[in-house]
Amino acid sequence: MKVLVVCAHPDDAEISCGGTLAKYARQGHRVSIMHVCTGDKGHKEIMPEELGPVRCREAQLAGAVIGAKVISLGFPDAGIFYTEENVKRFTEAIRREEPDLIITHTPDDYHLDHAAVSKLVIDASFLVSVPHYAMDVPAMEGVPQIYFMEPYTGINFVPSEFVDITETLELKLAMMGKHESQTVWIREHDDLDILDMIRTSAKFRGYQCKKKYAEGFVRYINALRAEPGRFLP
Repeated sequence: MKVLVVCAHPDDAEISCGGTLAKYARQGHRVSIMHVCTGDKGHKEIMPEELGPVRCREAQLAGAVIGAKVISLGFPDAGIFYTEENVKRFTEAIRREEPDLIITHTPDDYHLDHAAVSKLVIDASFLVSVPHYAMDVPAMEGVPQIYFMEPYTGINFVPSEFVDITETLELKLAMMGKHESQTVWIREHDDLDILDMIRTSAKFRGYQCKKKYAEGFVRYINALRAEPGRFLP
């Protein structure tokens, strides 16, 4: 399969579904990580114009751990909103990757960038199949299936499906370890050791599904998004 994660910031994918992405990659599926914003405001001391390029480089290094393609749409943090122009831009960006499956944020995520990205992905990923919309990039044959990944800290998120990441947890941690600027930011801003949180969260989800470590997801089900079968690895 062609698997595409569309997330708001560099490191969102690694935190929420890095173990699953590593598992997809190990199984031979093509994995792409698209971060919409540059992450330019995620630091107390480094200014946005300097931080954005740093975070994009970190994202490339993290993707390389599992051989994933990494794409940036270049929006500033707190600068992505639901507009007609952005629906078209998302439609074109998704078409270029031709995914069978998209993983993205939950619609009610805590962060304004996350929530905007979720809504844009849901609507644009239907329009990818409409030939006479955004005609600069050819339409796809079908509509990608969608899964919502667990939000930061997991509050109010009840998974409907689980992925056993026991064999890929260390790869997930290695991916997150490439985001050096964010381990500092999260410690200073949230008083949180992000690598410890990742391991603890994975262990908690593992308890729920009788595995050592796991990640949780919710499948988005509606018309054209209810193909039978399991699409998670």
